[in-house]
Amino acid sequence: MRTKIIAGVVGLISLVAVLPAQAQEAPTAGHGSVGALLGYGFKDGVGLGFGVRGGYTLPMNLYLGGTFVYHLGKSESTPLGDITTKIYYFGVEAGYDIAAGPVVIRPYAGVGDATATATIPGFSFGGITSPSVTASSSKFGFWPGATLIYPMGGFFVGGDARFLVVDQFNAFSVFATAGLQF
Repeated sequence: MRTKIIAGVVGLISLVAVLPAQAQEAPTAGHGSVGALLGYGFKDGVGLGFGVRGGYTLPMNLYLGGTFVYHLGKSESTPLGDITTKIYYFGVEAGYDIAAGPVVIRPYAGVGDATATATIPGFSFGGITSPSVTASSSKFGFWPGATLIYPMGGFFVGGDARFLVVDQFNAFSVFATAGLQF
């Protein structure tokens, strides 16, 4: 787990250190942005997800920001009712904006808190009643990824792909994104 995190951070730092000497200024440089995310995580308990992202790209194409993502998870039917699992995470992100024609490619890495919740339904049987039970667990999360941005004046649209790593759990997710650049 630590090896993956260290490798991802070293790779992102290496990319940021090497690219400024040869890269042109991206159309996002010197601008703030806020956008919405809508997509899907390809792992049980993740599923449909939505979120928000906001940040600022410094004049040297270095992006600094934060994100919040909530996945609706899944429900599994049992004789006692539906058992549901959900996951959400939030934290800071850093990346590097690369101008590639009319689009901007932003490789990034994010770190923060990831929380998983599970709800087991209550039941009544033979005069015995059990209330529903919800349990949650929060752990350190790491998500390397890349965003493709198509700027259109003060707006942008694009796509985002990320790989969430939390302890022994991991999930790949893809999102559509749209928002404002100011």
